[in-house]
Amino acid sequence: MNLGVSAIAIPNEGKDGHQASTALESRQVSGFVGNDIFLRRAWQASAVAGNFLYIDGGELSYKTSDPTVTVYQYSSTTLSIDLSQDWVNDTVILKSTNKPSGAPLLSSPSFWYDAGRDVFYSGFAGRVSSWGNNPSPPPLSLWSFKPDGLGGGTWTEEINATDPVWKNLTRPFDGYMASGGGKALVFGGAANRDTSPQLSKIIEQISLPGLVEFDFTTKRFTNSSTKTFDGEATSGQMHYVPSFGPDGLFLTMGGVNQTDNQNFGFDKIWVYDTNTRRSYNQTAAGNIPEPRRGFCTAGVNSTDGTYEIFMYGGYSGNLGFRAIPYDEVYVLSLPAFYWFKIDYPPQHPRDGHTCNAVGGSQIVIVGGQDANSKIGSGYIDDIRKSALNSSADPFAQGLAIFDMTTLTWADHFAANTPPYAQSDVVRDYYSQNPQNRTQFSTPDLAKLFQTTHFTPTSSPSQSSPNPHPSSARKGAITGGIVGGVVGGVVGLALIAGLAYFLLRRRQQRQRNDMTSKGRQCSEPSLPDAGQENGYYAPPEKPQELHDEPIGPAEVAGARPEMGGTEIKSPQEMEAGSPLFGLSQGR
Repeated sequence: MNLGVSAIAIPNEGKDGHQASTALESRQVSGFVGNDIFLRRAWQASAVAGNFLYIDGGELSYKTSDPTVTVYQYSSTTLSIDLSQDWVNDTVILKSTNKPSGAPLLSSPSFWYDAGRDVFYSGFAGRVSSWGNNPSPPPLSLWSFKPDGLGGGTWTEEINATDPVWKNLTRPFDGYMASGGGKALVFGGAANRDTSPQLSKIIEQISLPGLVEFDFTTKRFTNSSTKTFDGEATSGQMHYVPSFGPDGLFLTMGGVNQTDNQNFGFDKIWVYDTNTRRSYNQTAAGNIPEPRRGFCTAGVNSTDGTYEIFMYGGYSGNLGFRAIPYDEVYVLSLPAFYWFKIDYPPQHPRDGHTCNAVGGSQIVIVGGQDANSKIGSGYIDDIRKSALNSSADPFAQGLAIFDMTTLTWADHFAANTPPYAQSDVVRDYYSQNPQNRTQFSTPDLAKLFQTTHFTPTSSPSQSSPNPHPSSARKGAITGGIVGGVVGGVVGLALIAGLAYFLLRRRQQRQRNDMTSKGRQCSEPSLPDAGQENGYYAPPEKPQELHDEPIGPAEVAGARPEMGGTEIKSPQEMEAGSPLFGLSQGR
């Protein structure tokens, strides 16, 4: 069976309990589908710009007047939701903006936001949908989307497909991506015939090791790869944190090591500083999430001098009967590097969704498929379609709100809400650990977290970060407490004494305020930065994307270690200098 063929029949269950055949329509549709026929949306990108949440790319399923017919399509337009007004998910209006010919129509697309210039960039990463009337991927190019302030905008080609810069570049999909501080980063990912025309005969997934930066000012790509990054990883998340370090920091977590198809654990967080191009490997403590892939993250700084990253959903790696889908919210609080699990009855597991901090204490969840599909084995395309049709999304139009302070779900969004404040569970942790310090893996990493930038309002980091963090207001709390590091630091006693003195003085001033900011994390046992234990190991053969029927995979659950290293000086991309090295079995 050809993976690019779209006319795959997925049976729907008839009224009598028997399986009725399903006819599929192959026609391009707008990304907007009415709530009365909407089923699921997944693998899109979303980000906030100004007063609007923009949604681009991805795939969707919806019903027709014939109960035996389900349509599976890719989204061909850019959607937006107005965040300046209150709305409810089943009645909110999604504005749809058409794309010009040649603009990227991809799933899991790159959609990087340059807050300083108020422009998005897309087209570098993503894959073509397996169905619809879009059977082949577009050539590699870079496009920009300029918002108009009204929910629409203009798509423009920035670097066309004939530019020599693309000669040795390969479009990745399912890599770790984030943008902020004037840059966009892509780590890992894979490629095959669904990503690039030049790979039209490649069915298997080819791993793409490497770390790539795109500079918003120069519009140039650089390859910061070293041996440490010579590995294969997909399906995790990279998150930009503007509140720490000279230019903000990029944190990477979760996902799968394609070398052995085992998921990475969340007890190790990889931290990358674009200012020095150095990586660090930090241990996290607390109620650590089970390894998974396909989850989403959103984060924001609190009014208490901390930064919280909220992680939601995901799945173990299986699709079908043996799937382990997750309906869980975890919080990683910085600079403590401490995980919290939020307790609530699981009712709506999902993966392939996105989430964005949208002002105040609110996160908007967009889309998601159900890994526990009706089909447990067979053609991979059939299983993927079933994941989009196993059940109608319990979130109307695939939208829901999670409140980061009250830790509750809602079906409505409230505009003009107060800045995000810590939830009780996070605040209690810091108030109960006022004299403990974060144990960082290296002194240099500790110094990065002593440089703080906390905005007076809780702007969403992934969509509108401070383009120049060094000019932001210094955090008056975090820098005075962070200081503990592994291996001993000269002057540690002085720093600890000063931290204790400042803390005691603050407690006297705020005796009735239970918000004292302690830092506690377990002692890490990590290699020093610069050691030659790679973040990922190269595979003996690439992970296969089968063209024949397959059975369910084994549950992934191992937690390989992640190593830290210093990145060599980046090389500016020129013809003959590959941005991603293709790994086809070594």
